[in-house]
Amino acid sequence: MTNLMAAIALAVLASGIDASANVPIIRVSIVPGRMDGSRGSGNVRVAIDVPGVHVDAGQPLFDFPTGDDLVVTDARGAVDIASRGAGEDRFYVATRAVDGDLRIAYRVAIRNSVATGGTTPIFPRVDGDGFSALGMAFLATPHVAGSYRLALRWDLSAMGPGATGVSSFGDGDATVPAAPVDRLRKLVMMAGRLNREPAAGGTGKFAAVWSGDPGYDLRPTMRWAQRLHGWMVDFFRTPDDPAYRVFARENGGLNAGGGVAFPNSFFQTWGRGVTGDSMRGILAHEMVHTFTANDLGRWYVEGDAVYYQVRLPWRAGMVSTDQYLRDINMTAYRYYTNLKIAAHEDEIDPAFFSNPWLNTLAYDRGALYFAQLDGMIRRKTGGKRSIDDLVRVMVRTGRDGETITDETWFALLREGIGEEAVALTKSMLAGGIVLPESDAYGPCFRRVAARLRRYELGFTVARKPAGTPVEVKGLIAGSEADKAGVRNGDMIALPLLTSDGPRRDFAATVTAQVTRDGRTFPVTWAPRGAAVDGYQWERVAGVPDSACRP
Repeated sequence: MTNLMAAIALAVLASGIDASANVPIIRVSIVPGRMDGSRGSGNVRVAIDVPGVHVDAGQPLFDFPTGDDLVVTDARGAVDIASRGAGEDRFYVATRAVDGDLRIAYRVAIRNSVATGGTTPIFPRVDGDGFSALGMAFLATPHVAGSYRLALRWDLSAMGPGATGVSSFGDGDATVPAAPVDRLRKLVMMAGRLNREPAAGGTGKFAAVWSGDPGYDLRPTMRWAQRLHGWMVDFFRTPDDPAYRVFARENGGLNAGGGVAFPNSFFQTWGRGVTGDSMRGILAHEMVHTFTANDLGRWYVEGDAVYYQVRLPWRAGMVSTDQYLRDINMTAYRYYTNLKIAAHEDEIDPAFFSNPWLNTLAYDRGALYFAQLDGMIRRKTGGKRSIDDLVRVMVRTGRDGETITDETWFALLREGIGEEAVALTKSMLAGGIVLPESDAYGPCFRRVAARLRRYELGFTVARKPAGTPVEVKGLIAGSEADKAGVRNGDMIALPLLTSDGPRRDFAATVTAQVTRDGRTFPVTWAPRGAAVDGYQWERVAGVPDSACRP
């Protein structure tokens, strides 16, 4: 989910490799006002100072995602600006040439809404007496070439006693070494009277902070994540990586429990139906991204995250063998019932956020491919090598700043296995069926053929925000929705049916509020349709749990 070169650049820079005092500094000042948690609102003033800017009139000067009271100055005084583009592509140009030190100052008015929850938490939000934000939806990004150090400064005086500021760069004020200015877009920030785990703050390799109250104690979950992170550092052999930070906050509307990963940090959300235990899966998934993300396609980036998300906690003794088996079977179930199972990899990215079938395929196909490839490597080397060895080489290649392409991966496959591994990869990318060997997941499991029911809502509805009543049309006779009592013409308020819900969990049900003849009542059904041929894995009788983990 993260871009490798940005992630690698930030990881290397934050480790202090390039601390040249001669590199110019972009200074970012963040001055929050007092946050109103009861209303979910607050204001934050931001100023960004960029030295030695020379930009001709009419040329892009900076991106500006949100804000009011915008004032831009340079060495000659006020700069008149004009916007170009719209939405995420909006940027600003100056009506005259800009010379000297550039200042971009503005105010961000934070107002919580369903939109600022979102399926991914990228927008500024107030929780309790604190706020959180992500650079791409909060900070102006200057259009300047080259590398800059970045100095982040907090003024928290208006937030009251006990307020602290934390970012991807560390606790409080922070200055990080040189990198392209685009790293501002991936900067995570949180300020207020924050909860922390460890309570002493972010002085080690792991820290978690959150504002607001999820209604339960997050500390056990964050201790679990801290332990897993330490285990992954050893597994991926990256002891020099900078500290990893988890920023947790409420999801105000959509996809509660989801999150989004950035270099050495992760935004985790809580909300309706989310518990501390249920957060662990996505924490593990996104943590894998911190180590393995690169510029290859989603088949690699999401595939290896799904492959490892429970496998590594299982190997670390942090989840049970039954939990690991369930994760294997959920992945296999989704893949073999996917309506777009034969789609070419090139079809996925353009429709990743609009086609749920292609969205889930990006995750599941890659995960099964890694399992099949692992078995191929182990057989080729008599068990001396595994997929882990190849992934570690890729991690090190990225940490060394080398460019990673498909050919980088193909060269590793040719050297370690042979052309049959390259052929498997190309077949997978072209939409060929992926089928791991029966013992691909170890001696405790074996593959069995199964009839698996494909996801099917049972009727057609217009796309509208979750919870908005829409008319049921095209009810499929005999479908589970039909059997449960849904009828054409009903007004139905559905929950959010994201790829993280019933589409991902074959055992999940849907509960919706149906209005008919002036009466509203709940209806629950399993959104499953016709059965197709597929595969699952089961425990092998007589093999003790102690023999399962590699």
